[in-house]
Amino acid sequence: MRLNKTALLFIVGLTTVFTTATAFAGVRTVTLRGKSYVPLAGLASYYAMTTSQPARNRIRLQNKYNKIEFETDSRSVWINGTLVALSEPVRKVGWQWAIETTDFNKTIEPVARPAEFLKSAGTRTVVLDPGHGGDDKGASSPRNVHEKLVTLDVAKRVKAKLEARGINVELTRENDRALELEARTRKAAALRADLFVSIHANSAINRSVRGAETFVLALPGRYSSNSYGGGRLPSAGNAGNRYDLANMVLGYRLQQHLLKATGQEDRGVKRARFEVLRDAPCPAALVEMAFMSNPKDEAIVIDPAGRDRIARGIADGITAYLSDVSRAKTK
Repeated sequence: MRLNKTALLFIVGLTTVFTTATAFAGVRTVTLRGKSYVPLAGLASYYAMTTSQPARNRIRLQNKYNKIEFETDSRSVWINGTLVALSEPVRKVGWQWAIETTDFNKTIEPVARPAEFLKSAGTRTVVLDPGHGGDDKGASSPRNVHEKLVTLDVAKRVKAKLEARGINVELTRENDRALELEARTRKAAALRADLFVSIHANSAINRSVRGAETFVLALPGRYSSNSYGGGRLPSAGNAGNRYDLANMVLGYRLQQHLLKATGQEDRGVKRARFEVLRDAPCPAALVEMAFMSNPKDEAIVIDPAGRDRIARGIADGITAYLSDVSRAKTK
């Protein structure tokens, strides 16, 4: 029997794909080789979005609330213009582009609809964690400015800006002293933190690398963003994974507002297993504000006005997250 191309694709699809419901009712999934995916067409229908293709490798979904642009065969997605790293690439499943269901549930959904997932989050106490300190200088810039001093200065500026808005803020360290990683999350727990933001600056051998990036905890059974596909895939979760949905909202808001305040290159919201994220007693994120090794980024962090812009971005991101939580509680 001779089959045309359309019929053949349909039969191939039947051998590998079936439809079922996701954990969040209303969107359909397809399954391929034991993995569950959400087709982008189904995602567009779920959010009542229009679909367009602005470039050969881009698929844009948009409504009056959000614009989500996926890069095909890639882990990159831009949500309202801010880069976010998916845990798995956008893949062809049968004849349609799709994202893994976990990425839909734990990345796209909390950013697109934060008020649906923050009802149990708190707003009482913010704990800021200036990275490094004491003998641990952290990264150093070409002009020998140390990360430990930059992070402390920025954290104090963030604290002042948030307190001026009536928000209670605590620091894990208030001077140039050493503090073990475990002690930072332990102090956050003792302070009954409702959110925890660790503040850092980056460095790279390649001095042309620059920009800001924000990390949240990697998902159980998924690679960290910067080690994708390398080494053994971790399967166990961590204490901080209790807050996966809130973590993503917090990380997204921080990156979104940090870029808005500074105009820096967007290196995205990424996932990692840093100790302060693994052991966080509340929603948590780690901000890498700039690359100390890059001359342009160095110029920002050594300038008091530049550090103030960074602090304003972090403070605005925290405020936006707290507003999301407040809206969630009134729904």
